[in-house]
Amino acid sequence: MKNLISSLFIYCLALTFLNFRFADDFSAFETTSRDVHERLWSVLQHNGLHVPYLSNNVKTACRAFAGEEQAAAVKKIGGLCKAYYASDDFKKRYQDWLAKTFTQTAIQLPERRIKEIRDDRQKNVDMMKEQDVAPVIDMQIQANQSFAEMGSMVNSLPAEQRAEFKKQVDNGKRNVLEYKKLKQLLKTDYAAFKKQYAELQAQEQINQELDQLTRNNKSNAAEFEKWKDPKKVLSAKLGEFLAKTQGVDFAAQTKLVNGRKKFVNGSYEGKNDLWKFCYRMGQAPTNAARNFAQQWQTELKNNI
Repeated sequence: MKNLISSLFIYCLALTFLNFRFADDFSAFETTSRDVHERLWSVLQHNGLHVPYLSNNVKTACRAFAGEEQAAAVKKIGGLCKAYYASDDFKKRYQDWLAKTFTQTAIQLPERRIKEIRDDRQKNVDMMKEQDVAPVIDMQIQANQSFAEMGSMVNSLPAEQRAEFKKQVDNGKRNVLEYKKLKQLLKTDYAAFKKQYAELQAQEQINQELDQLTRNNKSNAAEFEKWKDPKKVLSAKLGEFLAKTQGVDFAAQTKLVNGRKKFVNGSYEGKNDLWKFCYRMGQAPTNAARNFAQQWQTELKNNI
């Protein structure tokens, strides 16, 4: 749900284009409050601010509305969204989403997966021709030696990167010794070499997959901290909405350039899509949305 209230307001603004009388259950425009909740829930899970798709019919209907009606629609839909945010249903769904999305998993692989890795590695080794193996071992020694020789760089790295880098250096040192032993074994006992080489390769892959699980847990923990408090998330997204819709010049003139409307003031062409969307929508509904957002953000900040 990494879009939250910013997309919520985009959705609210889009609804202002609909020419309906707003009954409490919203049946007048062939939907219900629950339908709006579900659509909001879906929209809130997308990243970034997105201008909603509007059909030509909706755009045509918009032109017939008075600004006051559009502003009233924004307030009405905004109130519904605010009420849903405060509901027990939203709170439960949010907590369930957090738990499901940012999971912590055990740092271990199933025995079935471990066996699969070992079988695949043994199969790969069995397919190698004996005369082609020595150059491969030499490349493994060289690659790991490169890591082993980077130990002096550890202290020059940011503190948060040192532990992981030192682990790679230590792995390189250990693997250099292991591959050098295998190179000697290759000369004396090819059958034993294949078994040990396959096991070393398998263990490297197992360690890599365990490391990935650790990184996933670390990333999920960081994301959980970012999203665990919906009030902070909503407040930040409201601020983003207000920042991107600030200073819309509703009196800006446009001209046709190659069949497309362009701003006479060329600097406006660089404005974000939401700014341009609000320009097209008009001053009354935009101001209503911004006022609603500002008031809600103030309430949220006072309760953080």
